[in-house]
Amino acid sequence: MNIDFETFKNEISWFFDQSDEVEFLDSVKEIHLSDNFENTFPVLTALLKQARVLNLKINNQLFKLFSWTNKDGSSCGWLNKIEKEDISELQLIEEHKLLLKEIGGIQESYHQPEESLCNNQNFMFIESECSLGIGGFEEYYEEMCNEEGKEPIDFKHFICFVEEANGNATVYNPKSKDVFLFAQDHCFENVESVENQPEYTFYKINDVNNFVDYVETLASEWRNEIR
Repeated sequence: MNIDFETFKNEISWFFDQSDEVEFLDSVKEIHLSDNFENTFPVLTALLKQARVLNLKINNQLFKLFSWTNKDGSSCGWLNKIEKEDISELQLIEEHKLLLKEIGGIQESYHQPEESLCNNQNFMFIESECSLGIGGFEEYYEEMCNEEGKEPIDFKHFICFVEEANGNATVYNPKSKDVFLFAQDHCFENVESVENQPEYTFYKINDVNNFVDYVETLASEWRNEIR
């Protein structure tokens, strides 16, 4: 029995159906990452090198379960979905592609930090889940801009790479690599409204300017919680 998997399964029970077929492949004591990955994501690299890694398949889909022990002595971690490269037609930036190639995208997390970018997210980084735009709130945004006489941001080429359960979308501009949070519903304290934009539309996350900043901030949150 793998204790990390059993803890994950108990904590994220809604993820599984009784008919699901789970196949354990192997456990990895030390993950091997490319020099490019380590140089791009140094904080994430340090976190991953502390992880226990379980390779498995769920209904023939490949996943990696990255697990750590938190300060309370409990198993915690991420279930990352491993997909084929270029599974969509989106023009992902190179840093995003690098992340997916080496560790996949986060499908679920368990026993996460109390304050974390990963809380209440439907997915993080997974290419097949990413989309163009701002998560279906295009009309709402344009109406808000019209009501307040604000000039809309050209968001149509933005890529949504994280989606919250309430629909809030974290997006990046593939040209500038700038990251924005589009939040039509939030109570976050770590964000600031984008200048000349209506409230409850575009925000900047504190200390997060680009995709690498976002990933490294997430990794820092987890590093602070583990032994």
